[in-house]
Amino acid sequence: MTFGQYYRGIVLRPTATLTSLMADDRRLRFGLMALGINVVLYTWVYVNLTIGGGAPSAFEPWLAIPKEVYYFYNQFILAPSMVGCWILSAGVIQLASKPFGGRGTFEGTLAGLGFAISIACLASLAHDLPDTFLGAIGLLDLKAYEVALNTPTIWRTILWTCYVSSFVLFFFLFWKVTRVVQQIRNGPAFVIGSTAFVIYQVTFLVFNR
Repeated sequence: MTFGQYYRGIVLRPTATLTSLMADDRRLRFGLMALGINVVLYTWVYVNLTIGGGAPSAFEPWLAIPKEVYYFYNQFILAPSMVGCWILSAGVIQLASKPFGGRGTFEGTLAGLGFAISIACLASLAHDLPDTFLGAIGLLDLKAYEVALNTPTIWRTILWTCYVSSFVLFFFLFWKVTRVVQQIRNGPAFVIGSTAFVIYQVTFLVFNR
């Protein structure tokens, strides 16, 4: 199977496709390629935010960086933080699965999560990339838009629809990866996969929000 076939297959037939991926010697390279798609597209989001003069409005940034330049630094923080969170969440799944008879390799877990993270983020990118691009080319006031997202509007409804869809995909795919790669029962796989996702998300937000 090609990279594209694996990517589509994990969306359409996740169990069968992940099983095939685990038997492929190229699995880690493909998993890194999948994660790389997400890194490139979300870096583009932060480039757009920087060009458009956007700044966080709902929450104070967790890092000691002024709001006005936070997205500028995000351009450089994103890639290493995403790769670090990817490795951390794979390690959590690998270690937590052992008491339940987990038989997967760390390499296999990394490969599966690379696809899981990339695919799950497509839903949020469907909102973030077009809106920030419009801001970068001057058709949308990003600062005003950030404020509008904190009040009940159709745009906030669209935003939360995209983000909830992304979260559902994250939980589902982290569970699937844990279940298929580690070959453990559904219950423990769901708990471990969900825990790994929460750790991934919280750690990621520390650096990128």
